[in-house]
Amino acid sequence: MTFFEQYSPFSMGLDDTFHRLEALSGASINYPPYNIVRGSDGRTSLEVALAGFSREDIEVTTEQNILTVKASTEDDNRTYSHKGIATRSFNRSWQLGDSIEVDGVDYKDGLLTVSLNKVLPEHQQKKFWFGTEAHREKLEAKV
Repeated sequence: MTFFEQYSPFSMGLDDTFHRLEALSGASINYPPYNIVRGSDGRTSLEVALAGFSREDIEVTTEQNILTVKASTEDDNRTYSHKGIATRSFNRSWQLGDSIEVDGVDYKDGLLTVSLNKVLPEHQQKKFWFGTEAHREKLEAKV
């Protein structure tokens, strides 16, 4: 029995969430280094340090709420006295929430930036069920 299976009798419609959390619990990959920058209005940026990679070496995809960044380079024939910049191939994934959309991807000066935006579906947005239009506007003005 996994950790989250014990909550199964009490969750309805959360199976997907528990499976995602279970998958993430074993992930302890620390290459390549990255930042997650929280912005305003539900915007977030993922910054991945990819020094030594060209734009052609990098692949960014999303599928079924999984953002994947892959990169690989061909071996060069140079002889190094010291090689401190890692350019090893990698395949790194991040689980996205159901309401997260990728707005754009940019690669500049060795930094890959993935812009993310949280978009609430209509059924999760704030709605007024009672009250007059003027009363609702007055309440919204206070918020």
